[in-house]
Amino acid sequence: MDLKKFTLPIVLFVIGMVLITFGAIVTMLHWDLGFIDATIFIAIGSLIEVVASIIAIVKLILMYRKGQ
Repeated sequence: MDLKKFTLPIVLFVIGMVLITFGAIVTMLHWDLGFIDATIFIAIGSLIEVVASIIAIVKLILMYRKGQ
């Protein structure tokens, strides 16, 4: 398995984890960042992780079909 094909999903997962963690910290510390709320960070981070999961699954399926 070539791990270079999975750099985009891995980078997206890391970005999603950072956004979710930052959103959790903002929630716990009750920071007010203007119109940007902690739930926005958590929602965007979750959406990015879902997209990364879909990209990784599609790449795995394509690699499996190419191997047959």
